[in-house]
Amino acid sequence: MIINRQEILRYLGYGRNIPDERTDILIDECIEEVMQVMECRSTYRRFPLEICGKGLMRVCGIEFHSENLAKNLRDCEEVIFMAATLGPGPDRLMNRYQKLHISKAAVLQATAAAAIESYCNELQSEIADDLSGENLFLRPRFSPGYGDLSLNVQADFLGMLDAAKQAGIVLSDGGVMIPEKSVTAVIGISRTNESCHMDGCESCEKINCAYRRQS
Repeated sequence: MIINRQEILRYLGYGRNIPDERTDILIDECIEEVMQVMECRSTYRRFPLEICGKGLMRVCGIEFHSENLAKNLRDCEEVIFMAATLGPGPDRLMNRYQKLHISKAAVLQATAAAAIESYCNELQSEIADDLSGENLFLRPRFSPGYGDLSLNVQADFLGMLDAAKQAGIVLSDGGVMIPEKSVTAVIGISRTNESCHMDGCESCEKINCAYRRQS
């Protein structure tokens, strides 16, 4: 897996600006350290999708309310639920540097965020390849907490995937996923190829797309 440096810089807020040499060195160090400690695990399942009304969907008897997600899933009859994690290693690394080196901790946070996105992209590519034999296509990932899809559905997501057993992901009493660098997402399965960006609407300039995640 390759961790995208541009994504790290985006998470750090650099935009189009060029980092100084010190930051470049820190990024190199953090990429190497995150790669050494991460233990990627994932799980996903395919479910039938029922669109019940404006912003209301049902998957295996569980209802989800989100107009943004319903827009993203328009014309889909099935969905993929997925969960992925880098494991506890990056969490321990970030906690250690929070006490020793605050600036490095910030770069580690951005590096781990870019790493989990890269891993999710790889997983989504594998799923897309599997579905191509059925002439089916994927929409961009849509995660709880994005737009108007509440984080309260996180427990249902993890439960439907048996994520604790399959990927080692659990939910804290405060509703935070552990390990921290974990992602859950729903991905629409469509019979039409919309050529959507793998990494989502933020990377796409087609602002008037009917399936765009923003409201």
